[in-house]
Amino acid sequence: MENPAAAIPAGIDLEARRRRERRVRLLTRWIPAGACAALAGLYLLCATVRGFDLRIGLEVVVANASLVALVATGATFIFSCGSFDLSLGSNMLVSALVGVLLGRASGRMEAVVLGCLGTAVLLSLLNSLLASFFNLPVFIMTIVMMNVYSAAATLMITSFGQNSAVILPAAMTAHLNRTWFYLLVMVLFELFCCVLFYLRPLGRRQRFLGGNPICARLSGIRAKRLTVASFALAGIGIGLASLLLIVQTPTLSASSGSSVGMNMLIALVFGGMNMNGGPRSRMYAALLGAFSMAFLDALMNIFVTGSWYLQIVKGVLFVTVVFLFSLGRRQTMLER
Repeated sequence: MENPAAAIPAGIDLEARRRRERRVRLLTRWIPAGACAALAGLYLLCATVRGFDLRIGLEVVVANASLVALVATGATFIFSCGSFDLSLGSNMLVSALVGVLLGRASGRMEAVVLGCLGTAVLLSLLNSLLASFFNLPVFIMTIVMMNVYSAAATLMITSFGQNSAVILPAAMTAHLNRTWFYLLVMVLFELFCCVLFYLRPLGRRQRFLGGNPICARLSGIRAKRLTVASFALAGIGIGLASLLLIVQTPTLSASSGSSVGMNMLIALVFGGMNMNGGPRSRMYAALLGAFSMAFLDALMNIFVTGSWYLQIVKGVLFVTVVFLFSLGRRQTMLER
């Protein structure tokens, strides 16, 4: 007796499988936006029921999200190339300290801005040179540089600070400590990065390099030059984040912004960024992930106190999101 399944053309089954895979990929692509909207709605509901001031709460959300969003948006250029950097948080603190010291010495806000941006870009370029031209393992290099920058920040605070802190006069930044300023800096940098990432050859080459580095090199793409450009763009985001850190808290200590580096990684994953880089890299993932984490922080602060609760929740969500996104990948094909 003839098997009925054998009479079904193989192409029909293959086409049905492809449709299922497309539906799963489409669903997983919309998960970050849906999660961000759900967290925002849940926070607004709970804050209203508990009688919290929504205006102040949303200002805190924007302030917290802006730091992570700027660092994560710049880091997207690095991750899209198939590389990574764990020293971004320490880089931000050193850049902020240099900006504070220059601003305190000159009394001008322009010196603070130039100090933050210049230091962040220079330190990022140093990382790229060590990784690209000296062929050091990226993982080891970033861990070493993270410790070096942390030690440098501690030395600067000890040498130039008082009571384990470096202080910039609050009058210099009071006029910028506004929600509109955080949003303006964040939106302008996001638009700038989106233009480079989606509309210019730089972004296409970065995704090509991250997806298949061998083919990219054979196609004439200069991997080292592209890596240096990626780290430099990430440095701009770090410099802007260090500027906002100073505006928010003119008193800097060794723990200032200490969680930004890890929060940046979690935010990228929450936002739907493929940590292996390549064509699945998404620039908007940083913004979605940053606001998702900011709303999650605000929501948790309504019900519980203590950062360790929040770290547990973030860890569980991190694993869950990684698992959900793994469902959308074709297991029969290599990423590179």
